[in-house]
Amino acid sequence: MQLGLAGLSHETHTFLPNGTSVEPFERDAVRGESMIEEFRDSNTVLAGFIDACEAAEESVDLVPSVHTRGGVSGTVDDDVYDRYVSEMRTTFADHSLDGVLLFLHGAMVTESHLDTEADVVQEVRSAVGDDVPIGVGMDLHGNVGSALTESADVVCAYRSSPHVDQRETGRRTAETVLDAAHGRVCPTTAVAKPGVVVPSVFSATTVPPAKDVVTRAVTWEHYPELHDVARWTDKDDVLDVSVFFGFAWADVPQLGVTVVATTDDDPKFARQIVDDLAAFAAERRESFTTSESLYNVQEGVKRALDCSADTEDPVLILDHADRLAETTFVLRELIDQDASNVAVPLIHDPDAVAECCAAGVGNEVTLDVGSHTSDRGGGPVPLRGRVEFVGKKTYTATGPMRRGERVTQGKTAIVDVDGIWLQLTSRMDGAGLNDTDPISQYGYEATEFDVIVSKSKTHFRGVFEDLASQIIIVDAPEYSPADLSLFEYQQVPDDVYPITNE
Repeated sequence: MQLGLAGLSHETHTFLPNGTSVEPFERDAVRGESMIEEFRDSNTVLAGFIDACEAAEESVDLVPSVHTRGGVSGTVDDDVYDRYVSEMRTTFADHSLDGVLLFLHGAMVTESHLDTEADVVQEVRSAVGDDVPIGVGMDLHGNVGSALTESADVVCAYRSSPHVDQRETGRRTAETVLDAAHGRVCPTTAVAKPGVVVPSVFSATTVPPAKDVVTRAVTWEHYPELHDVARWTDKDDVLDVSVFFGFAWADVPQLGVTVVATTDDDPKFARQIVDDLAAFAAERRESFTTSESLYNVQEGVKRALDCSADTEDPVLILDHADRLAETTFVLRELIDQDASNVAVPLIHDPDAVAECCAAGVGNEVTLDVGSHTSDRGGGPVPLRGRVEFVGKKTYTATGPMRRGERVTQGKTAIVDVDGIWLQLTSRMDGAGLNDTDPISQYGYEATEFDVIVSKSKTHFRGVFEDLASQIIIVDAPEYSPADLSLFEYQQVPDDVYPITNE
């Protein structure tokens, strides 16, 4: 048995001013057999694919094509789609495949492809034929429509945000595809959209309301009898139930929450599951879009500094609205409030890094830091500090979300700005601070700081829910604030809350 493997991932913010070229994708690209070696021991969907295939009772030969991730940024050039989808088609068409396993994010948008993942699967389908099962393991922040499930046989989302279950999602996907390829199951899928758009900060599955929806989805898969469905008491009838919370800053027709259920040749049951879950999510639409726990910048920074005086553990400031790791509202406010013993990691500013390199370790440097993409980022912050580190750092991630992955931040500088530990990078990491690695891998301890700033959305919770004494969420007027009324959507249907239906 032969199974094809490939991955193409990008979380596209269509309201950002600059597009995304092929460069970040090609920098990350891994091809052919190198994919197996690179990802085998990591918390990735591809590793889960490999696990399931190697554990299968039948011998499975893997046919890897290409795997690449472009991060988070503006609309993707069509050249990216054309290059990597062409590689997939060529690789898969050259083999007599029994199945295909794809890792796709779910929120990728190119110049000509509003529903990129659906188009990718359709092209792969045309290369391998209608009878070959295709499984797709995806990020739960994907904007998914019926076009995807019409072309793919199996569509599975992460169940956790932070994404600590990427590898498990790959296993779920691959195991069902293997069963389908051997004729042990006949996957049938239903899709429902409750018409709700969720800003990412409200999609954390460790706390309500997202936790409640995922919990209900899992009980439908494993314990359908709990939902008073007398006819279905055998949990093997349900192959997978996934909830996609979507990516709010993409102007696409399939925007918003999506529920996908896959059963073994029982479309009526699949429909009942997704309708139930869609109604359950719709009932909670206000809690998915608003919260009294968000602070403005000045209030949030003051509260964090005040709280840190009364606890030994760090207080975490979550600056969730920064998708480009460069906005400066919080940094400026920390300086204005004379903060000290504060860590501000992963600020993307290649020019500032170059200036630090030129100055050298131990020397003073004057910088204009951050917000070089647009005025919406708060504007550069003028500051003066002492360079504590300059250089390149490559390490194997230890945090629960990225464990086992090789991380290369490129040239990095650490500057002491009157007690603010400021880390500047030449490569953008829009995921924000997900774990302590960007601090500890440079010889510092996160617990040494009174306050730590993360520009993550939910992924920080995999470590900092336990490490931090308190989490202060700041809603700055940046690239991705919780208030979606600040954006002009053109492609969204008329019944999507809170954008077109309030």
